Amino acid sequence: MGNTALNVAKIMDRLHQSSRRPRYAYMVLSLLAEQADQGGKVGPSIIDDDKERLTLRDYVSKRLAKLSGYRDRRRQLEQRVRAELAGKLPQDLFEAQAIVDRHVEERARQTSAANFSRVLTELEKAGFVNRFYQGYRTNHANRGAQRHLVCVLDGDVSAALRSRDRFI
Repeated sequence: MGNTALNVAKIMDRLHQSSRRPRYAYMVLSLLAEQADQGGKVGPSIIDDDKERLTLRDYVSKRLAKLSGYRDRRRQLEQRVRAELAGKLPQDLFEAQAIVDRHVEERARQTSAANFSRVLTELEKAGFVNRFYQGYRTNHANRGAQRHLVCVLDGDVSAALRSRDRFI
């Protein structure tokens, strides 16, 4: 980044200048820093708290999907899903609700994945992250599969965010 010491306040200032959604960008950057190895590399896959192996994009989407809708927006999405599935839902109310919840969660994750891509571009422009893809036509363990996103955090950014990895 440069020769000046970087701290969370400076990261937030730069995000405020370079991002349309600085709070969301900070959350994404924090998630990346939390999963980064010592060299700042994150991805192509992450083992989630549920012991599930996810791609980087899916991991961030899963984490941020819960924040994607305030109660009213989530309720509106649920109503739209119910209207689309009208006549296809089972009679059992618990089963029907479980199906609707899965559809709502999937849509929230898709929206979150699209938002993640936009924010990642902003983080790149700010100089906090570099991204590349591993996969098809690349020598590594996932050769032959699809290309998967890998991010490398700037060392100063990673150090600043890791110094505050515990909330009090």
